[in-house]
Amino acid sequence: MWFGQTTSTFCGTPEFMAPEILLEQRYGRAVDWWAFGVLTYEMLLGQSPFRGDDEDEIFDAILEDEPLYPITMPRDAVSILQKLLTRDPNRRLGSTKEDAEEIKRQPFFKDVSWDDVVNKRIPPPYFPTINGSADTSNFDEEFTREQPTLTPVHGQLSSRDQAEFNGFSYVASWADI
Repeated sequence: MWFGQTTSTFCGTPEFMAPEILLEQRYGRAVDWWAFGVLTYEMLLGQSPFRGDDEDEIFDAILEDEPLYPITMPRDAVSILQKLLTRDPNRRLGSTKEDAEEIKRQPFFKDVSWDDVVNKRIPPPYFPTINGSADTSNFDEEFTREQPTLTPVHGQLSSRDQAEFNGFSYVASWADI
């Protein structure tokens, strides 16, 4: 979605849905920066910033609760999370035409070489053990026990759209597959 474009589809994983989606307002790409804030919070603290026993409670928490930050959490982390989890999408970090550039300049990312990220020179901190192309041991059994269901195809991609994927593949040089 380009800057300034909006949509109004009610969709997403409940814990990651931005307030403007829940309020059924038109929204732009700032919803993705909200979701990035939720993901970052979960990666840093191991739990969602908005909790509830069911979807309604989670939605209420997103609309009403303030995320809690431990006093031991680094100031730069708290700062970026507060800016990403701002309920007003017009004031949310990343909501301007600068988009990701605004986020990349945050002190939280001061040690990140974006050139190295873009050029895939940063090895991952964790290498899962993979025993063949059908190995699912790195996934929770809750999901691997589910019977797969195919989504019905309602049409084919146009030749022009399909051409966008021609030659697309990427395997990192450090991957042992």
